[in-house]
Order: sequence, then C-alpha cells, then structure tokens
Amino acid sequence: MKNLALTLIPLLIISSCNTASDFDKYKKHVITLASDEFEGRAPGTPGGIKTKNYIADHYTSLGLSSFGDSYLMPVNLTGVNLVVDQSSFDLSVNGERLELAYPSDVVYGTTRQVDAVSFQDSDLVFVGYGVNAPEYDWNDYKIDVKGKTVVMLINDPGFELKGTEFNGKAMTYYGRWTYKFEEAARQGAAGAIIIHETAPASYPWGVVEGGWSGEQLNLTFEDNNIGRSALEGWIQLDVAEQLFATMGTNYAEMKAKALSKDFQPVPMKGMQLSATMVNELRTSESHNVVGYVEGSEMPNEYVLIMGHWDHMGINPTLEGDQIFNGAVDNATGTAAVMHMAETFSKRQPKRSVVFIGLTAEESGLLGSAYLVENAPFEYGNVIGGLNLDAFPAIGKSKDITIIGFGASELEPILSKHASEEGKYLAPDKSPEAGFFYRSDHINFAKRGIPMIYADPGIDLVDGGLEKGIAAARNYTTNDYHKPSDEVRDDWDWSGIEQDLGIFTNFIDDLANSGEYPNWYEGNEFKALRDASRD
Repeated sequence: MKNLALTLIPLLIISSCNTASDFDKYKKHVITLASDEFEGRAPGTPGGIKTKNYIADHYTSLGLSSFGDSYLMPVNLTGVNLVVDQSSFDLSVNGERLELAYPSDVVYGTTRQVDAVSFQDSDLVFVGYGVNAPEYDWNDYKIDVKGKTVVMLINDPGFELKGTEFNGKAMTYYGRWTYKFEEAARQGAAGAIIIHETAPASYPWGVVEGGWSGEQLNLTFEDNNIGRSALEGWIQLDVAEQLFATMGTNYAEMKAKALSKDFQPVPMKGMQLSATMVNELRTSESHNVVGYVEGSEMPNEYVLIMGHWDHMGINPTLEGDQIFNGAVDNATGTAAVMHMAETFSKRQPKRSVVFIGLTAEESGLLGSAYLVENAPFEYGNVIGGLNLDAFPAIGKSKDITIIGFGASELEPILSKHASEEGKYLAPDKSPEAGFFYRSDHINFAKRGIPMIYADPGIDLVDGGLEKGIAAARNYTTNDYHKPSDEVRDDWDWSGIEQDLGIFTNFIDDLANSGEYPNWYEGNEFKALRDASRD
C-alpha cells in the first residue's frame, strides 16, 4: 500500500526496448490492463479473473516454464467485513463511556476469521512505541499485557530521536503498523490500538479511515487467525489527548517518556475497553501468475522480477466514474513484468529468471506473503530480485530513486547500468515514511533475499527537480487510488522506455554473472541471508 509524497510512487521498471515495436507492445499491455474492460483488476472479481488469465496467456505464448502444471498458483483469501451497526467499541473512562464516532474518531475490527468476537473490561496500557527489538536493546513490553489493550505510537523512536536510535529518521520495520499488531498478539494483548499522527505515519487520517473500513482481505488461515489480538484499531490524536488529559498529562509528555530505553509501560488507570465485532465473511480464490526462463548453466539459481497485478476494482457507491483503473498503479509494473518475460524468452541466460504477477497487494501484500510461505525455490538459491510497483509517464529524468538506499550490493550493479545512460542513483527523499516496507518485495527481503526497489527519477531532464516534485505531488493528490488513475493522451513515455532498458541490462547482468550479492553489513536482513546461503 503506497503513498507517493515526494518520492514518486513506488516504481520499478524493467524491460528491454530494443525496437519501437517492442515498446509499442509494452504500451499496449498498459492500455489493456488499465481499460474499463478489466474493471479495476480486483482479486476474485470478473476483472481480476480476466487479468490473471491475460498474464497467463501471455506466458503461454512465450513458452515459459512453470512450477507445476500451471502458471496460476492459487492464493486462498478471506474477506472480513465489520457489520458496524451490530458491533461496538465501548471505551470507558472512570466508569463513563467515551462517545467516539466510527470511522471519524476510531476505526477497529478483527483479523480473526470468525463470525463474531468480543471481550469485556480490558484494562488499557500505554506501551510507548510497542517495540520489542533486542538488536536495538529496546523493549516497550516490560510488563505482562495478557488480556489487556495496548495503546501505542506510530513509527519507531528513530523518527523523533533523528539518529541516536534505530536507523535514524529512516523508518525500520518496527515502525510499521503491521509489526505493531503482530507484536501485540505475541504479547497476548486482547486489543491493540495505534494513535494516529500524520507526520510520523506519513499519511493523514483519511488514509486510515478509508483503508480500514469496509471489507478487509487476508490470507485464509486454517486456525482462522485466532492467534491475533481480538481487536486491532486506530484512534485519532485528539482522542488520545482526551485520554491522557484524564491522567493529568498530555500526548507530548507521554511521547517524551516513550523515547527512552528505560521507558516503563504506563497503566491507563480507570480506562477499560469492551468490544464486540460482528463480521461478514467471504472466501475467494485468487492466483499469483508465475513463469520462468530456465537458465542454461545454473538453472537452480533464480533472479526474480515481480509486480502486483491487482488494483481496487469498482466502487458502485461513487457518482460518475466508479472504476479504479490503476493505470500507473500498477498496470505499468505488470506490463513491465510481461515485457521482460518476452525479452528473456528470446535469450537463454545462465541463471533462471522468474516472472511473477502478484495478487492482493492492495489488501496488505497478501500474494507475496503467500508465495514466500509456499516458495517453489530455496531462498538461498535466489540471487536477488526487483519489485515493479508503478511508474508515472512524466518524461526522462537524470536519476533513479532507490527506496531504502544503502541496503544491498545490488545497488552498485544497477548504478553501473544507470551511469551508462547518464543517470545516477538518488536516495529516497522521505525515508521516515518507510516506503521500503510497503510493497511486495519486503516479504522476500524478510526471508533474506536481496531486493531492490526503485522509484522513477524526479530530477527531470526537462524541468529538473521542481517539475518532477510537482508531478509526484500532482499524482498523489489527484490520482493515487482514485478512478482518475487512467492512461492519458499527454503521457510522456520516454522516461519509461529508457528505464526499461536500464533494468533489462541490470537483470541480464545478474542472470549471467557468478556474483552472489548480499545485504550490506548492519542491514537488518543480512543475518537471514547469511543463514540461507549457509
């Protein structure tokens, strides 16, 4: 799930564009995938079915190899939709119920895949950032919180401490809301609530309100995901201020306390939560689409190229245009995977090159999560990977933005090929936003596989940084996750064409060299890589 801000939308581009007709094929894929005919490409819908079959048919035409008897690898999904008028979030302060409106003050739900779940009179505890990170000598869970409801801050302490703890202002995985809910469950909390604050979250409350209301897709779990906390939710900053005021303190003071390794969880005396969540459940089957070109000398070593094919489908409650076409996000990346597949189907690299169209990224990186749990290859045999997640057609640039810059030995390889085109690698402009943890590649990185994630450049040949930043902001403000994300006549495809060539050469290099790139020393994933290689 992405947010553009000053770094253009997450992109990764790869393809070879040796002739005008080659690039015309790429553009045709983008236009087709982003057409109304594909209905916004939501998993489990007619448009989603059409999309995955379109990719699989392309692989068939190229004669790609498959892992098993089909390019379509099943991903079973369960949607949990909170029935709001039958559910309740009763937060009491000294015996009096606090009036909170859903979803303007609070959003909540459960990831347990059951018809209903409830609990009564769970004591609230403020646990700072909700982080338990032994490698940073940091533990916000110094008391037993089993059965309690933990309240915590967004991001990690490095955002405020700016260099003295964690990874400075750059967000680590400990700052992601996904981690916070995972850790709360490991600690046995009945409820887990994050306090929203726009700057450290890097998005306004509206993103939380829109993203957390309505049906929430997840993988289908045999145990119905019972191991998760009963309730997961968010509250507005103003609500947190109300709660802290009754404790004789305020948000700023509580945050200041949380910015110390010596922080002790603070029981929020007199505050209890009772909640009931009634759910509508829906199961569906979607598919990742996976094919590969077998290597001539090292067929059991793999280079991965991936992009998510799904988008947000149709919203029939909207007036006017109801289709979320997802042209930039991510018809462009999906078409790049398809284009690269065609390029390498005409070659025979030494290592195998795998082309992956992922489902359910917009629902929480679900397709990639499922694939790494059921991988058809050993993690240690994967040389590295590229994630292709959307690139606007705004013309040629002098740079390529690397999200999570300084992470792995893939960067100098890419830099070599970029410099041949007169381009340079630029660090992410907003590392505190944690974009590195918000797209499909992160599930592979968490298995130790070196991954690179790049945005399109914003230092434009025609107009420089000023024009590039304006283009990024315009997309984020006006088109990102909106029906207006469509292919337009004024698109300047020239930058995409150039970058496709650069990434093609990069992949070709990885697939034909004998190198085994790793994460740099000090990176959080290096130990995992070393273990998988051993």
